[in-house]
Amino acid sequence: MNESVVVGWALVLAILTAGTVAVVTGSYATALGATPIGVAIYLAIGVGAPQLFVASAHESSLRLGLGVLAIVGAVASLLAGVATNGLTAEWGIGVVTILLIVVAGVLLAAVTRAFRAGIRETR
Repeated sequence: MNESVVVGWALVLAILTAGTVAVVTGSYATALGATPIGVAIYLAIGVGAPQLFVASAHESSLRLGLGVLAIVGAVASLLAGVATNGLTAEWGIGVVTILLIVVAGVLLAAVTRAFRAGIRETR
């Protein structure tokens, strides 16, 4: 499967999951990734899961490490939320920007790799 498709669907799934959790909990900051559970959702589903999937498909230790690091970050976010004000307490809007940059960077890298592979096949 194409890497950009995996990353794109993971991002869509992360947004839908965060939106669902936001509606259920009543904390709409979760959809923006401004709560511990929102950060965990975006890190685990939006970054970690696609990297682990791509790592297993291509046997890439770098992607495996990135996926594991994202999952560990998600768990750390949940633990920090439990230890402080709760999983739905707002942390601030800066986290959304960081997560968006990470996910967009992963998506851009996947699209660039697919483009380069297509160029190589035409030669």
